[in-house]
Amino acid sequence: MSKTEEVYQELRRRILSGELVAGYRLVIDALAREFGVSPIPVREAIRRLEAEDLVDFQPNVGAQVSRIDEKTYEEVLTVEARLEGWATALAAPYLTPDDYQILRMVAQHMDQALDHADLRTYGELNRQFHQTIRQRCPNRYLVEQIATCAAKLDRVRSNMFTLVPERARASLQEHYQILQSLLEKAPKEVLEHLVEDHQLQTLESYRAHRRQRRLTAVTRE
Repeated sequence: MSKTEEVYQELRRRILSGELVAGYRLVIDALAREFGVSPIPVREAIRRLEAEDLVDFQPNVGAQVSRIDEKTYEEVLTVEARLEGWATALAAPYLTPDDYQILRMVAQHMDQALDHADLRTYGELNRQFHQTIRQRCPNRYLVEQIATCAAKLDRVRSNMFTLVPERARASLQEHYQILQSLLEKAPKEVLEHLVEDHQLQTLESYRAHRRQRRLTAVTRE
């Protein structure tokens, strides 16, 4: 792993985990000292994070962890839901017995994570489940567009099931339903709708969480 990649991966991990909060200043010289590298790898890593909308530059301030734009989150997730459904339908004919074994195993581990109330692990497994399917999609440009969407969504999504824990159990059942539909060779349009609706249900849960948060804030006032 190059120095730039090492710095990038660690800073990205800190941002997605919430260790570095929105507005946190990324001081290049200080980070270079922390990682024991020159400022160049740090600067390059920050540029990559900026391209993913995880970092932005403010005049007279410099690089900061970007703030979550909830409107953008909703718009991107809506687009990603449609693309993910399409990619799943295209990938279905190319899934191998090994892929199905991995999907079963991931779903079982998701179940175990819920039993232990380990929602962060559940979120990671959720991504692995869809990635296992998506990697078989023959349309590589489509896969790249989903990856672009995912990069913009990861900061919220990495904490989604912690924010909305009640969504996790319903989400798990939907994963089992997707797996069963793939095994039964369901028609393309069925798979598209199933996966798109699965993604949009998460968005609806997030919206409900926001409404409740605002209501609570008003009540306290």
